[in-house]
Amino acid sequence: MNYKLVLIDLDDTLFDYPKAENSAFRSTFEEMEFFKENRFLKNQNSEEFYTEIKREYEKINSQLWKDLEKGIVNKEELKVIRFEKIIKKFKLEYDSQKMSEVYLKKLGEGIFPFKSTEKLCKYLHSKYKIGIVTNGIKEVQYSRIKNSSISNYIDKIIISDEVGVNKPDKKIFEYAMNYFEISDKKTVIMIGDSLEADIKGGQNAGIDTCWVNLRNNVNDTGIVPKYEVNKLEKLFEIL
Repeated sequence: MNYKLVLIDLDDTLFDYPKAENSAFRSTFEEMEFFKENRFLKNQNSEEFYTEIKREYEKINSQLWKDLEKGIVNKEELKVIRFEKIIKKFKLEYDSQKMSEVYLKKLGEGIFPFKSTEKLCKYLHSKYKIGIVTNGIKEVQYSRIKNSSISNYIDKIIISDEVGVNKPDKKIFEYAMNYFEISDKKTVIMIGDSLEADIKGGQNAGIDTCWVNLRNNVNDTGIVPKYEVNKLEKLFEIL
């Protein structure tokens, strides 16, 4: 295909987000001295209790990001609500705003690119204009990209916070195309791991899409991408 612009998601496409999230979440609890305190515990050890909290957080956080895509919550609310909920449920004597701040700082330090990420970005940058399009939190995403090995291969970081809409809204893709002064939609492709945000969003904007399915998830959404890959290396064959 004669593409000129490659738009690509960051988390679970180029970077291992669960690894960054796990590291940041544990570091946050360590900084809050959770593992040194016994006042929260009943008949559990701190590791068991932490695992229980983490599992609940993951469910809450996942639902909030879905709510964000639907416009039910905004990002400022999401950042704090997820901690408010676990603090309340587990009767933790912490401040949700403080926890959110610590967590976002730790998350911004979490740079875990996949094995082929740098090679892929270098290759794509040699042929196309490259834009990262992410719904992620602004200060976190800028920090992670700018301090990573891919920073020199990205022409523009497009963050929903700054555009004012989240994927799958077509406006964020149109913003990217306008920035790069590209009007022909046939010359643009969106690559990402989320069928609901990346693939549906690309389709809403009328551009080609490629689903990066690194975890071999079953697609039962009815959203059909133009391409699907289960390894980043396969993108070299498409592009």
